[in-house]
Amino acid sequence: MEFIHRFDRRYLLMGVAVVLLVANLGRWGLGYFESRQEELADRMAMLAQYREAVQRLPEMEDRVALLARQQQELESFLFQGENEEKIASAMQIMLQSEVSNAGLEPEFIQPMRAGEGGDRKEHGEIAIKIRMSGSLNDLGRFLHSRYGSKQFFRIESLTVKPFRAGDLTISLDVRGYYKIGKEVGNAI
Repeated sequence: MEFIHRFDRRYLLMGVAVVLLVANLGRWGLGYFESRQEELADRMAMLAQYREAVQRLPEMEDRVALLARQQQELESFLFQGENEEKIASAMQIMLQSEVSNAGLEPEFIQPMRAGEGGDRKEHGEIAIKIRMSGSLNDLGRFLHSRYGSKQFFRIESLTVKPFRAGDLTISLDVRGYYKIGKEVGNAI
C-alpha cells in the first residue's frame, strides 16, 4: 500500500493503461503474425500443387493429343454438312446407292428427322426407315457393303418376311450420325 500511495493515482492508472496497451499491441501483433503464417502456408500448398501440375503437364498434353486424334477418327465416320436437311439427303442417297448396288429393290428410304425446333446442335443423329425387297444373298451383300463403308450407321431394327418365291420383304431402321460444319470431303 505504501508503494501505491507513494505514486499518484493518476500515474498508476496511466501505467496500467500503458501495460494493457502494450499487451493488446502484442496480442494484435501475434494475431497478425499468425495470419501471415497461415497465408504463407496456403501459398506454399498452392505452390506445391502448381509444381505437381507442372510435372503432370507432359502427361496431360499427351492425353489431350490422344483425345484430339480419337475425336478426328470418330468424326471421320460421321456425315458432315452445312445443315441437317443436306445431311439427311446425303444419307438417303448413299443408302439408295448401296441398296441398288446390292441387287435389292428399294421400295422407300425415308429419313425421320427430329423437328426443326431451332435447336442448332453441332452433332446429331437421323433415323432412316428403309423398305426393300430381294433375296437373302442380296441382303447379305447390302449388309457387307454397309459395314465396309466409312460412314457409320447403326442398325436398330431388321425385319425379314417372305414375299414371293425366293424374294423377301426387308424392313430396316438405321440411325446415321452427323456433324454440322464445313464439308471436308468425306461426307456429302
